[in-house]
Amino acid sequence: MSNPDQKEVELMTANLDHAIEMGEALKRLQRNGDFKKIITNGYLKEKVLASASLLGVPQERQNRVNIMEDMIAASNLQFFLRYIEAQYESTKDPILSDEEEAELAAAAAEAQAGELN
Repeated sequence: MSNPDQKEVELMTANLDHAIEMGEALKRLQRNGDFKKIITNGYLKEKVLASASLLGVPQERQNRVNIMEDMIAASNLQFFLRYIEAQYESTKDPILSDEEEAELAAAAAEAQAGELN
């Protein structure tokens, strides 16, 4: 394997390891009652609903930019959490190309043929 290829494989491996670490950390957070109470329910649901309600209040017109920024921040956090989850899931259970599927099937057939002999 040439040096650039080896570096590319090492980088891909590091990225996969990072995605797995982040995904497992997110799973632990999602099981944590305090995280659910403060972030999932408190910030991402209740705060967003409260902010959306304020947009219709005439006295809050001067604060609409700040209210929208609060909602955008929550949206960005939700996107980041979903991105981590998607990266983790695709790392743990990747979607293989047709070529990769064929290689896997051939390797399985060889292994099975070896067991029969």
